[in-house]
Amino acid sequence: MHSYRDAKRMAKILENSLREKNLTISHGESLDLIARQFGMADWNILSARLKRQEAADERRLQELQSWYFLAEYPEEFDYGGDVNPFGCGRHAALIHYTRTASSRYRTPQRVFATLMQTVSAVPFAGKRLRVSADLATQAVSLGATIWVRVDQSPGHVLAFDNLQHHANGWLFGDNDWTRRSIVIDVPGEGSRELFFGFFLKGSGSVWAADFSVSIVDSDVSLTKEPAGANRRELNWLVPNNLDFSKTVSRIP
Repeated sequence: MHSYRDAKRMAKILENSLREKNLTISHGESLDLIARQFGMADWNILSARLKRQEAADERRLQELQSWYFLAEYPEEFDYGGDVNPFGCGRHAALIHYTRTASSRYRTPQRVFATLMQTVSAVPFAGKRLRVSADLATQAVSLGATIWVRVDQSPGHVLAFDNLQHHANGWLFGDNDWTRRSIVIDVPGEGSRELFFGFFLKGSGSVWAADFSVSIVDSDVSLTKEPAGANRRELNWLVPNNLDFSKTVSRIP
């Protein structure tokens, strides 16, 4: 047996081979027999696995414009663009992880991945910023939500929030589309880079859709106390592809 992709072809070969020996089984029965060879209870389970694998293969060929993925072992994740998840009728991004026996992560607690953007913080310096997104989850074990960070230089963090201790913060288990927002102050001096995105900790799946980044009035409450405190060069990076609709082919 080669791969899940070969399952239907293998079922047809099995069906024809048995017919030549005057043994007749239905196509559905042959599919179930092949599914059991792959360790699945029946064809429905194998078929669902097949579809997930095909979607994951397609995601690997397309890179979300302006977004990049970070994980200790990125090859163990399924991540990237996903169209119309849960019938939502819009573009979204997915991070999915299922622990396997061959996983390089020593413990589930070490599993962490994020899809993120890095843009200039200069346009937002001295302002109060709201970053929001819709999230949906399935079987998330250790948490998933959005996050925001403001840096002066690599390793010099001026402000950070990941909603860890917020009442409307991390999502666990299964959740339908849920809006999450972070309100953070971008210090007026020294702010150079703004990072934002969403993450998955542990196993499960998290989808994100419709990110927004906007300046809000100073009377809008912060989601976390600020960590610190003008302006620099032009031609800064700005938030882009917030609806996950633009992709870049990875095929040369």
